[in-house]
Order: sequence, then C-alpha cells, then structure tokens
Amino acid sequence: MKKAFENDSMSKMIPDEKALTRYLNDELNAKEKRMLEELINDDPLVGDAIEGLYGLKEKADLTKINDSLALMIEKQIRKKKKKKIFQPLGFPLWLILLITFTLMAILGGYVLISLMQK
Repeated sequence: MKKAFENDSMSKMIPDEKALTRYLNDELNAKEKRMLEELINDDPLVGDAIEGLYGLKEKADLTKINDSLALMIEKQIRKKKKKKIFQPLGFPLWLILLITFTLMAILGGYVLISLMQK
C-alpha cells in the first residue's frame, strides 16, 4: 500500500478513497486490512464512510459522488474567498458604503454651513 493511508496534521492516519475501495473489494493484504479495521473502530467518521460505501451498488456511483462532492467543496471555497474580497474587516459592502456616504454628507453639510456663515 503505497499511499493508501495519509497522515494529517494531527499525525492520525486517514484512509484515502482507493484504500476504502480496496477494502470493500477485499483487495487489501492482512496488515493493511488490520490497520484499516483499527481506524474504523477508532474513528466513527471512517466507519460511516465505509458504511456509506457499502450502500453503493456500482463503482460509477462512487466516482460520480466523489466528483460532485469535489465540485461542491470547490464552489464553497470560491464563495468564501469572494465574500472575503468584498467584506474587509468582516463588514458587508453595503454597510461600508452607507457609512462612507453618510460621513461625506455630514462633512459636505459642515463645509457648506461654514461657507454660508462667512
């Protein structure tokens, strides 16, 4: 198993899609199978992933689901990046514009009143 299991930042082993598929097809050797079964017992998320994969009838379903999930995640990431561009300091753009125009109106009124009194 070359890269069937990946390490995350917490030094916890995470099985990849290929390892899970190989497990379902009973293509893992005894050591790999034991490692994956330990992960299933230790991590309920991995167990849920295996359980969900058991429910799929065809491999094409797995590929289609994986592609659609990747697309959804990519859209969410783009949406969050786009929001950050238009929301400096976490405020919505309309609020920043409203405050800016209000301050400009107050300053303009002050200047106009000052000029009229002279």
